[in-house]
Amino acid sequence: MHLIELEEVSYLYPGAASPALSRISLAVDEGEYVAVVGANGSGKSSLLRLLDGLRTPTEGEVRVASVSTSREEGRRAALREVGLVFQFPADQIVSSSVEEDVAFGPECLGLPREEIRRRVDSALAAVGLEAAKGRPSHFLSAGQQQRLAVAGVLATSPRCVAFDEATAMLDPAARRSVLGLMDALVASGVAVVHVTQDMSEAARARRVLVLDSGRLVFDGSPAELFASGSPRVGALAAIGLPDWGTLAAMLGLEMLPLESPDGLAARIAAAYPAPRAGPGPRGDSVRPARVGPRPREPGADGRGSPAGALAFELRGASHSYLAGTANEVRSLSGIDLAIPAGKLVAFVGRTGSGKSTALQLLDGLVAPTSGKVASLGVDLGGRSVDLKKVRTSAPLAVQRPESALFETYAADDVAFGPRNLGLSGKALVARVSSSMEEAGLGYEVFRDRRTRSLSGGERRRLALAGVLAMGGEALLLDEPTSSLDPATRRQVMDLVGRKAKEGVTVVVATHSMDEAAAADFVAVFSGGSLAALGNPEEVFYDLYDPAWEIGRPFAVEVAIALEDRGFHLGSRPLDLRGLAAAVGASRRGAPPETAAGRPSAGGAEDAGRLR
Repeated sequence: MHLIELEEVSYLYPGAASPALSRISLAVDEGEYVAVVGANGSGKSSLLRLLDGLRTPTEGEVRVASVSTSREEGRRAALREVGLVFQFPADQIVSSSVEEDVAFGPECLGLPREEIRRRVDSALAAVGLEAAKGRPSHFLSAGQQQRLAVAGVLATSPRCVAFDEATAMLDPAARRSVLGLMDALVASGVAVVHVTQDMSEAARARRVLVLDSGRLVFDGSPAELFASGSPRVGALAAIGLPDWGTLAAMLGLEMLPLESPDGLAARIAAAYPAPRAGPGPRGDSVRPARVGPRPREPGADGRGSPAGALAFELRGASHSYLAGTANEVRSLSGIDLAIPAGKLVAFVGRTGSGKSTALQLLDGLVAPTSGKVASLGVDLGGRSVDLKKVRTSAPLAVQRPESALFETYAADDVAFGPRNLGLSGKALVARVSSSMEEAGLGYEVFRDRRTRSLSGGERRRLALAGVLAMGGEALLLDEPTSSLDPATRRQVMDLVGRKAKEGVTVVVATHSMDEAAAADFVAVFSGGSLAALGNPEEVFYDLYDPAWEIGRPFAVEVAIALEDRGFHLGSRPLDLRGLAAAVGASRRGAPPETAAGRPSAGGAEDAGRLR
């Protein structure tokens, strides 16, 4: 008997022109591990809400534990048997403290007090939030709130847990923890349905469902989906391949699911015999990776700034939430950081390391407990400072920007900021139109769309368009690509890069080391302190410390594994394209460039970097 069954299921949102889901038939058994992938707006979140009984199908039938969710009995069964971790965790946090929130579900089940306490402690330990048990839930970072939402579901002991982008805003270490939790649930007989935009995560499942415009276009194993030459590869146009699959395809190697960087390096070394490291014109072009706790001072002057104008500066900046109370939490401690104008800077670090707080300091949304902050030449601690002007000159897209959408129609929401800056008429329309186009939302297609009818990814792009429409000197972006499909993620990061080239200062907080590797400079936050600062090559090759628990770009991991095997690359690639070029160039004996077009370390461009 199947735990969940869908038979010819379609779902049409009220007022929508086309169905979110169309004629879906599938079954999920107890203990099964299913990944669901597809472009933004393909119907993934809608599917999970049908499984959980939060919505009933417009056509067809959903059965949970053999009972149709179209009946009240079936909806109760679905809510009891299927626990849903929402795409936006704040939507399901109901209590003021962490402990009380996790206890809410078991209390609703009428469990004894001792059993509730046991479940709360077990769930918090499973997601690594034991130390935050007494913390106010609304003062958690977005990543911590995501873990809290997972804990709240686990405490109800469902037979199936459906995760809707539950790892999207987690750092690599926390992501591994949640993925390990999924494995443990499956091993214990609990079914897992995991919606994800990360193809490496999808490859871990036993079965993958691919949705395209509301239709189920693939249902099979990861090996079948990602197989070289498979006719199903065409369905991956919007979602892409995992890093290991992309690199293997670039080098003409067979794609092996879940292949580690070291395993792929071994196959590359065997397939591409190349000159070994030794004396020669390229013998010193690759400095050995230095691993260990050696974060150097960010810049010769101790501030991390080259000569030239500064966009932002933090001087001994510290910040505490709930300062002076029993729940005081120090989020930043004595940060010294200067950001040059017209550069792209990536803030990286574990969840709760202080990245978001640093962005809010730069925008004047929070004030430092001690120290000074200057934004675009303005001392934010000055008595006569015009914070509105600062915030419009350097608008901040917060960690969940779509939560700030409030107008009924998409174009009106984008127009709100520039209209308040005095734009009107044709100038306003032109600004809104160009901003929506830049964010990947065609103006003619989306201008009259209701904001509430947009998918999660579309809302995120709409919020980004609203920030772009401000036309500021700087952009502050907190996790702008989380929950976006790979194709849209690339589009957003290309846009961010273009803005920096146009002279706009861009500061991006991200958990993606691949995105950080494309920046001019990377600032590593750890425990509220600035642990390291440098260009991506320095941070990921020379200064990298595993204790940061941020991970490195897949290409860097493979490059280091190749060098450890004596395969001399002649450069320090930062992305897959650069690594593939370096492997080919090493074989031919030509000096390669890195993927970003930079020369190997020590080139002329280093003179103007944060050193």
